Amino acid sequence: MKAGIAVDDWKLPIFRRELTAAGYRYEDGGAITANATLLKVETFDVLALKRVIERCQAQCRNEKR
Repeated sequence: MKAGIAVDDWKLPIFRRELTAAGYRYEDGGAITANATLLKVETFDVLALKRVIERCQAQCRNEKR
């Protein structure tokens, strides 16, 4: 199954790093706005992907401060 994640461009390095580290395969789906990109992620376990996304968001919050 493919899941789409809309990500602010400044968050992309964090999401790419964490998705790769967690073993996910993904591809850029292109810009969806001037400052956001769609990532298309292959997954068979949506709950596991949710945990990775939450970890990414926590890192983004910490980096933003």
